Amino acid sequence: MHVRRINSESGFTMIATVTGLALIAMITLGAVAAVNGDIGMTRGNLDRRQAYEAAKAGVSEYAFHLNDDNSYWMNCTDVPEPNALNPLGKTDKRRPVPGQTGATYAVELLPSETQKTYAECSKANPELSMLESSGALRGTFRIRATGFAGDSKVAIVVTFRPVTFLDYVYFTQRETSDPASYGFGNPSAQLTGANSQCGKTLQERDLAGNVLPLSSAGRNSAPIPSAGSKYCNVISFVNGDSLNGPVHTNDAFAICNNPKFGRSINDSIEVSALPPGWYSTKNVNKSGSSCSGNPNFVGTFRTNAPVITPPPTNSELKKIAEAPFKFKGQVRICLSGTSMTVGKTGTCTGLYSGPIPANGVVYVESESCPTSYSPFTATYPATSGCGNAYIHGNYSGQLTVAAENDIVIDEDLIRSGENAVLGLIANNFVRIYHHFPSEVINPSTYEPECKSGTETGLGNVTVDAAILAINHSFTVDHYDCGNSQGTLTVRGAIAQKFRGAVGTTGGDTGYLKSYNYDDRLRFLSPPSFIKPEESVDWTIGRETIE
Repeated sequence: MHVRRINSESGFTMIATVTGLALIAMITLGAVAAVNGDIGMTRGNLDRRQAYEAAKAGVSEYAFHLNDDNSYWMNCTDVPEPNALNPLGKTDKRRPVPGQTGATYAVELLPSETQKTYAECSKANPELSMLESSGALRGTFRIRATGFAGDSKVAIVVTFRPVTFLDYVYFTQRETSDPASYGFGNPSAQLTGANSQCGKTLQERDLAGNVLPLSSAGRNSAPIPSAGSKYCNVISFVNGDSLNGPVHTNDAFAICNNPKFGRSINDSIEVSALPPGWYSTKNVNKSGSSCSGNPNFVGTFRTNAPVITPPPTNSELKKIAEAPFKFKGQVRICLSGTSMTVGKTGTCTGLYSGPIPANGVVYVESESCPTSYSPFTATYPATSGCGNAYIHGNYSGQLTVAAENDIVIDEDLIRSGENAVLGLIANNFVRIYHHFPSEVINPSTYEPECKSGTETGLGNVTVDAAILAINHSFTVDHYDCGNSQGTLTVRGAIAQKFRGAVGTTGGDTGYLKSYNYDDRLRFLSPPSFIKPEESVDWTIGRETIE
């Protein structure tokens, strides 16, 4: 019985074993199928990733050629081989990505969407066929780079735009005080001499382009003509100064201690001077400064950068501004959200109250402006024929305020909202209000002297704006008198011809600087913001993956 029982159980065991094996086989087949599916998905993901990187390689190659030759785009597809350039709608001409990936890329040149005259880039008329002629993208052109890998393809549309003042948190043509700030009087032989001598760069070159010794050439090689022993002012970057973004000067820097330039290696720190591009203050200051320095270039330092020059006036904005938003003489503007009020005297009432202009441009022109400005003798009359715009407030719209004379910031300017942007463009000065009524200019030395007096300042002040002082400076009135005002925080961009002082070394008077770049300005410009006369560089404004 026992043996038979075992024999009968052996039949049941075989059935169970066969059934188990069948289940294992089914599970194994399912696992194999799943693994094969994962392999397919992984391959597809890898192909798409490689296609994306190939498209980026196409963008990089085009940008490389454009940086090497800023007229490269004007040749359309007629450029030296090898290249991967195609007219719109074609990707037949491709280049392999370096390495053994098997991925390739093609670049299409996209014709202008606003001109609509040409179906493709025309070498006979590249401007009309490629450049956008109106709107926020005016002056830009586009390419589409498509990457191919396996069965995948990825396209990236890139907009190239000319370099503008909005690409930098800080831009100057000359790293010295404005000649108008010396108190020479206008007109005078001394002012003429200051415009001549201080209009030079710190580092001059000979006809062959070689750097001349600082002792024999450049603005600090000799005193200002007709001004005795007075030299052009040396304004140094000092400890506590922080330029948080890309920087450009057509000049060279003077450095005292260890100021910081840039936030990361992605911020370009550009000087148009040849190497070294910066000097310790003691080596350029004829007044006996002993301050040496070693700048902290967090960003990527670049010498021999192209010179960038603004137009001579902001008059083009006068033509753009609509009649209700053209004002004459001194005005005060108070911003609130997407609205504003404008007045003539001490309050922002009486001239206008309502929404900001639809085209975003306000222009303040002069009736008559016989007075000349100096930061050491600045006053604040209730009325004036000068085209001055006093401005403050909180804003959430898009606006550019332009003044034929000066713009005076008399309280904080704060933005709210991701699309809010403000431009301040003065033909002359953009100034921070700081009242010190008893400062005078010594007539024999032309040096300012702070007498005892009642100071009225703003304390810590924040300005969210893109600032452009075309012919003069961004500065603080009476920056050298009174008490320390704290920190001047600018979140946006600053462009000026001459460097305006905002305080004295160490922040004893006036302000320490905290200038912070608003990265939105790379693709979000204040309305009709002025561009350089001639751009010599292109930069990527926007990328879109299709």
